[in-house]
Amino acid sequence: MREKFRQFMIGRYGTDGLNQFLSMSSIVMLLVSLLTRVSLFTWLGAALLILCYYRSLSRNISKRTEENYRFYSLKDRFNNKFRSLKEQWANRKLYHYYRCPQCRQKLRVPRGRGRIQISCPRCGTQFIKKS
Repeated sequence: MREKFRQFMIGRYGTDGLNQFLSMSSIVMLLVSLLTRVSLFTWLGAALLILCYYRSLSRNISKRTEENYRFYSLKDRFNNKFRSLKEQWANRKLYHYYRCPQCRQKLRVPRGRGRIQISCPRCGTQFIKKS
């Protein structure tokens, strides 16, 4: 039986990070549907599970790899944003964070300096803020 399954999976994509995320999301949706008795969560969970199996059994490896790459780039962007917010929270007593009005670059200014002129290193715009 194990050999037949191995032969069946030859040339198929298998599992990756996106599939793991889809399967965990489907389990969460199905548990939420059990607790709330809302059929929408049941359908969403079933759809995510079907998508997960479709991706696992697919023979279009290049397309599945591209999808996984996009998932990881989105995940990294989300993690970097969260890490940045966590760092800002940890340094909230030492620094003020402002955005440049011209280019929207995030700037860090030390607290307790009074009203200061801030110069953006990216675009060179100068503006006055209280630190």
